[in-house]
Amino acid sequence: MNTTGYSSYEDAIQDYLGIFRAMRDAPPAPAAAATRGAAEISAETLIEQAAQIANVSARILPLATGYLESPEPTLREGISGQLLAQAAAELEVATELLNIAAGDVSGTPAPITRSTRGTSLKDAIHNLEKALAKPVSDGLVAPDLLRRGGEAATTPQDARKALQLAVDVTTGAISQRVVEVGGDLAYNLVFNTEWAAVIQSAGLLSKDIDELLDQIKEGASKLIQSAVKTAIRTLLNVFDKIMALLGKDVEDQARKQIQKWLEDMQKAGKIGLFDKLVVGLYKVDALKVALPGWLDKTTVGMEVINTTTTNVAALSDKFTVLVGRINSVGDVIGLAKFIQTEFPQVLVVVTAIRVALLAVLVYGGFDYIGYGQGTFLNLTKGVSEVIRDNLGITV
Repeated sequence: MNTTGYSSYEDAIQDYLGIFRAMRDAPPAPAAAATRGAAEISAETLIEQAAQIANVSARILPLATGYLESPEPTLREGISGQLLAQAAAELEVATELLNIAAGDVSGTPAPITRSTRGTSLKDAIHNLEKALAKPVSDGLVAPDLLRRGGEAATTPQDARKALQLAVDVTTGAISQRVVEVGGDLAYNLVFNTEWAAVIQSAGLLSKDIDELLDQIKEGASKLIQSAVKTAIRTLLNVFDKIMALLGKDVEDQARKQIQKWLEDMQKAGKIGLFDKLVVGLYKVDALKVALPGWLDKTTVGMEVINTTTTNVAALSDKFTVLVGRINSVGDVIGLAKFIQTEFPQVLVVVTAIRVALLAVLVYGGFDYIGYGQGTFLNLTKGVSEVIRDNLGITV
């Protein structure tokens, strides 16, 4: 992709935020110029600003690659959170664009007023500003806000017990958050989405989404075409950012696994199967069985074990923030649901984003626990890897 004009990820982000702020702070259009009524923002203005955001957004991802592939886990954690925050804000923009187009098609006004934008888009921009204000090097949680794992143990036996407890609590919390949030995402895909779209979307690639631009029916007004094309470009950027979190080595495996899970749940007619599938993938019980043996083998001192306990406890805090960002993206996706009847090509794109997002959540949890055979997303150094590295254990 073209990254001309930006020397770094941070350079591009400044322009990106500037356009979002201009969108948020744009004065209402005069009555004569407003497309939906007096004191409302011009739809043309919104589309123009959205197109500018889409252009910069497409340049951001290549510039973020260095962080995604960094050997330093804190940088990988930080960029994952920032890309998800961008995805949530861009989905709000796509929703506004589709509101314009849907209102024009049906003849029912879909006003883009300052008050309407104030409840969703404005909040999304505020959250985006907060997320991008922190340097990527802060990770998902500023170092001074991370939990320290309680009081340091004063005996080797207590240090071992504290680490085992931290593993229990952290792996349990990660698994539970995946089950809760992932269960909702899976339920909506299996029971509230056209099943043909789920099957089609699970293997969708960026080039496939790009081709959907040609499916806008002939005869649509210039405004509709402009709004929908910009919306789909925006959705394509969102899709690319979420897929980037899966990584080239994992994306195919992860999406196929999620598709298989969804098919199993659809055949069973119940979502409860999701819990068992997560437990089977994460192998938490096997990690707990292996841990005492690692502690018996290690020659490190008590202070290192205490530090390991703190590192393990911190992973729960980080994953909580990551899931919060994933949840924000998932919440926005649902807002465009009513528009999909007007523009069915959008349904497949939105469903593809949902499937990819579920894959990031499930495999992100796998990554944060990090035990067992398989390829991880490498968004962080997980519980198992932290313990083995700190204790000097080779497996």
